[in-house]
Amino acid sequence: MQMILEGLGPTILLTFAAVIIACLISIPLGVQSARYQNKGWDNGSSVFSFLATSTPSFFLALIFLYVFSVKLKVLPIGGMYDVGKKETIGSLLRHLFMPSVVLAMQLVGSLIQYTRSSMLEVMREDFVRTARSKGIKEKKVIIKHVLRNSLIPVVTYLGMEIPLLIGGAVVTEQVFSWPGIGSLMIKSIDARDYPVVMGITVLVAIAVLVFNILTDLVYGILDPRIRYN
Repeated sequence: MQMILEGLGPTILLTFAAVIIACLISIPLGVQSARYQNKGWDNGSSVFSFLATSTPSFFLALIFLYVFSVKLKVLPIGGMYDVGKKETIGSLLRHLFMPSVVLAMQLVGSLIQYTRSSMLEVMREDFVRTARSKGIKEKKVIIKHVLRNSLIPVVTYLGMEIPLLIGGAVVTEQVFSWPGIGSLMIKSIDARDYPVVMGITVLVAIAVLVFNILTDLVYGILDPRIRYN
């Protein structure tokens, strides 16, 4: 339990940083793709989505290391803090940047497509046409009426993926020497430490259950028509 708890904190930090980065990239791109369907924004987002989905995480991680660490020398190669120095937030953020972006790319492609398709479906609804006919500004229509009602498929996807990222960031953590659950899993398998492997498996199962419950609760926040007794 102590070994798992030591690796759980860094993995949760990495996972949620990746989710935030993925949402900041994919939701605006998905919205713009829906607004400008079959135009430049849409085509560019589709290409980016395809590349993000099809590029293996280990390959992208090696590219990041070569560019930012070897050539530009602006980011550290691995670890969570600078070795032999005081553990500061600045050091943590510098070490967190590359693994979180690489992990986020696993989500970005699908999130763009989920946001785009859901937006296009909602934009055809009668209440959207009514809002526009009342003279409401297009920006307000998109954000308040269309985007909010389009987020349920996005939340559903994130609710399924976040627990898998917690237990499945093995490659990313190994490449960047991030001291999380993924690295612990590899070490435990190599050492045939089966109790630790079983403990991590149970942890991931619990995370799936918790995030399924949280996803259902978020449904009620996004859609007022959903009520819970």
